[in-house]
Amino acid sequence: FGQRLNCSSMSKILTIEDEKELRETLADILEVSGYTVYQAADGLEGIKMYNSQAPNLVICDINMPKMDGFECFKTLKAQVAESEFPPFIFLTAKTKEEIVSEGIDIDAVDFVAKPYSAAELLKLVELRLR
Repeated sequence: FGQRLNCSSMSKILTIEDEKELRETLADILEVSGYTVYQAADGLEGIKMYNSQAPNLVICDINMPKMDGFECFKTLKAQVAESEFPPFIFLTAKTKEEIVSEGIDIDAVDFVAKPYSAAELLKLVELRLR
């Protein structure tokens, strides 16, 4: 996954993941591919980081303490103009069936199941940043 992607040089990505090892691995995958990465350990921290960094894309775990990923998404969606709202990719250990109904309720589009492959994730990131 070490290839530099054509849209990565100016793209800032916010990762929101409560599990430190997963968050750092995700950041490593993205940084090696040329992205600038900001990390948050939960939804509340993610909202603060979003407001200070204005990322081009958000990758967010769903199950987290303090504020889950869906709540974080809804909070940011209420704060940010539709035209400026970045692509949002949810990471989840749940099955597709469990998350689809929840995600449809809040207009979420992208879900990546854990464990995921770096290639799969990077392909989706590049697609959403276009």
